[in-house]
This record gives sequence, structure tokens and C-alpha cells, in this order.
Amino acid sequence: MRFIIFLLLALSFSPLSFAQKSLSRESFMVNVRPTLSGILSDFYQMVTLFPEFPRELIPVIQGLDDLTPQKELLLSTCPRRIDAKCKMTLNDIRNRLARLRAQTIVLLNAQRPSSSLYINSLAGLRLVTEFDEELEEVKGLLDNTSFLISAAIPQKRETYLILKELDELNTLLSLAVVEHIPFLYKEDFRNFFFNFVHPIQQQISKNSNHQYVNRNITALNFAVNLLNQTLTKKKKTPEGMGPFLAAIHNRWNSVLRNYL
Repeated sequence: MRFIIFLLLALSFSPLSFAQKSLSRESFMVNVRPTLSGILSDFYQMVTLFPEFPRELIPVIQGLDDLTPQKELLLSTCPRRIDAKCKMTLNDIRNRLARLRAQTIVLLNAQRPSSSLYINSLAGLRLVTEFDEELEEVKGLLDNTSFLISAAIPQKRETYLILKELDELNTLLSLAVVEHIPFLYKEDFRNFFFNFVHPIQQQISKNSNHQYVNRNITALNFAVNLLNQTLTKKKKTPEGMGPFLAAIHNRWNSVLRNYL
């Protein structure tokens, strides 16, 4: 037992690579992925405790993340250019974007300029507005592409361009999350979001997600421990967030045990 605790501490605080097991996809899906999903859920519940953080933003983030399997399918079916083989996938993505647009409108209607001097909500509102505009543009692009396929009109639309547009939507939404964090904690949450939450969200639904965690376990571990140390030792823990920080840390330690 002492040996296991020692290894966990060593992995938690060492900046160097640590000898570790590489999990198979099957082992990852059973033992690690559910715990990572729990960490993401804890994180989003935690940030909604910040004053004036728009709760309506969370379903939009989740809806966008749900597109990952369809994006992978699009790439595997039409790796270079869009053609009739991926029409069903294109239509599926387009329909999901339409549902996402409805959620985005709810979010926009709920957005209000903050009365606090410690939150840059106007920047967040601009990013959400830009996201909505880009979302409508991508949806129109998919409509046009699907029409050309149905009409058997030749086109030279490259797959990576559509995937790039979808990835840009994700970037805008991620930046919006950070802009709704109070200035005192923004940099701490920015680091954790872009070094842990965002990449895990991007990878968790992919077929090769276990490989990402195998390669990046040390960096991910550092991000978790940095947030926990900063918010519990160096700064005042934001009100109500103590239990969520403890849950994230405990979940992550259970992930680490799979790699020892």
C-alpha cells in the first residue's frame, strides 16, 4: 500500500516522464474513460458556481462534443474529398448542428452584460455571437454540399476544410468558457481547460483516445495537480468548489492507478 502511495506521489509531482503501463483500448474504455467523463462533468458543474456564468453554455458544449464520432466517420469515409459515400454522414452532422443552433439561441437570449468589474462577460458574449454566426455558416455549407451530391453535380470540396470549420466552432466555444471566469481565477482555469479539459473532450469519443492518454498522462497529471494546488494552497478556494476539486483529484488518482 505504501508503495502505491509513493508511486502516485511521484507521478503527481515529477516533471519528468514516468515509467508507466500503456493501456489497451478495451482496458481504457472500461477502467478510465468513465472516470474521465466524471471529471469533465465535475469541472462544468464547478465553473457554473462562478457568479453570472451562463449555465446555458454547458449543453451547447456537450452538443458540439457529440459531433466527434461523426467527424471521424466523415474522415474515414471520405478521407480526401466529399462525395456521395459520405452524404448520410454530412446530413447527420447538419441535423445535429441545427439542434445545436436552437440551443445557441437559448444561450444568446440568456446572455446579459455582467454588472461585475471582475468578469469580462462582453468578450464572452462576442464569442458566443461569433460562434452562432459561424454555426449558421457551416450549416449552410453542409446544405449546399449535400444538394450538389443529390443533384450529381461534380464538386471539389475537400474533407479537411469542413472538419476545419467544425474545429473552429469548438475553439470559439472554448474561448467563451474562459471569458466567463472571474479575472482572479481566469488564468488558473484557462491553463486547466486548455491543458486538460479541452484535449480530453476532443479525444474521449475517438477510437484512438486511449493512445492520447497513454502518451500524455504526465502532462495531464501536472494540469490536475496544478489547479488543485493553486486553488487549495495558494489562493482562496472559490465558494462551493471545494467538493468538486476534491472529487476531480480523487477521480484522477483512480485513473493514475491504471497506469502504475
